[in-house]
Amino acid sequence: MNMEKHKIAAEVFGYPIEHYRIIPVLMKNIEKRGFISPFTKKKNRKLTRLLKIPMGIDSVYWHGVPVIIDPDRFLQDEIIFKDVAQKFWGSHENVIKLPEVKLKGIGSFDFVLVKHKRLSYEIEDFIILEIQSDSTTGTGALVKNLNDLYTKGFSGLEKSYPFGMNTYNTIKLSFVQMLIKGMVTEKWNKNVCWIMQDFIFKNMVNRFDLANHNFNKEKHIHYFIYDMLRKDEKDIFRLSLSKIRSYNVLELKRAFDSDRSLPEVGHFIEILKKSKKK
Repeated sequence: MNMEKHKIAAEVFGYPIEHYRIIPVLMKNIEKRGFISPFTKKKNRKLTRLLKIPMGIDSVYWHGVPVIIDPDRFLQDEIIFKDVAQKFWGSHENVIKLPEVKLKGIGSFDFVLVKHKRLSYEIEDFIILEIQSDSTTGTGALVKNLNDLYTKGFSGLEKSYPFGMNTYNTIKLSFVQMLIKGMVTEKWNKNVCWIMQDFIFKNMVNRFDLANHNFNKEKHIHYFIYDMLRKDEKDIFRLSLSKIRSYNVLELKRAFDSDRSLPEVGHFIEILKKSKKK
């Protein structure tokens, strides 16, 4: 079965779902190790009362593309931190990452990369990192997907599971944060980098009529956009930086104010007419 053609988990506990066919004892080995995440190197603590094990689905196949639904998935081998540091500072030496830094009145930042002077605690520069994974609807279907794999093995999986992508809601919830944190970094003359896949970014571009601006150090809001690549089904997926886009707050505000995606009133009236007939 070609898994990419179906709606199904793409990665479970860090491994492509095909690996559970190639290595039948893989789930047992993962359980023996205590469900340690290969991305955080810590025990997976995403629990649900519907499962005896952690909710370990990292990404799902959607129209043949693995879409990340767990933000921890982006922490693979510290790739995102190295890419950001290299792009802005030319190196990731003398750089530390601080998780969940809170700022009163603004919220918390997922990570802050801090560059300090060599052999010194003095801060030379810093960059804010925000990780944006996607979310799903019909999550119960993914719970069943994982439970089928755990209790029945790969051969007990259904061809597809009836979940959907909740990408518009993901964008709605994050766009305000993009503006607020963008305003802060512009005031400070610092940078905020949003880490995401093209699946979300492309949806945002199309929905808000956002221009594709190339990387520009003169701007302070940057989108580091990643693909998930592998050689074949025996390989694991690896994050690969595909492009960087840069904006200022005004450009984001103008895009958000665009009426390009708003329907005409006539369209809504037709919906009302059909609803009356039911």
